[in-house]
Amino acid sequence: MAKCIIADDSKIIRMLLGRIMSNLHFEIIEAEDGEEVVELCEINEPDLVIMDWRLPVLEGIDALYKIRSLRKIRQPKVMFCSSMTDADKIREALDGGADDFIMKPFDEDIIISKLEILDLI
Repeated sequence: MAKCIIADDSKIIRMLLGRIMSNLHFEIIEAEDGEEVVELCEINEPDLVIMDWRLPVLEGIDALYKIRSLRKIRQPKVMFCSSMTDADKIREALDGGADDFIMKPFDEDIIISKLEILDLI
């Protein structure tokens, strides 16, 4: 079963994404902050990380850079899910190694289409 880390400071967003990803047969691991995402990536070597840009302790973009610098792990696909609409920030995420960017609000169809593009379903 593929593993997915969902990182958002909103429990509601984590629950919503968790339900969608569980329905798609992913094992779900939740994180509340950016530092926790990096630690969980080292321990669990997920297939996918879905995270918000704005996270406590360590911003999502900084967590992305740390994940991409972890050479001893199999690199996950990383998808931002954020209310951030600044084109420069989205470009920064994609240039920094993110595989995709979803804007909130989202629905299951959007998630599925992105996962198909990333060849995860």
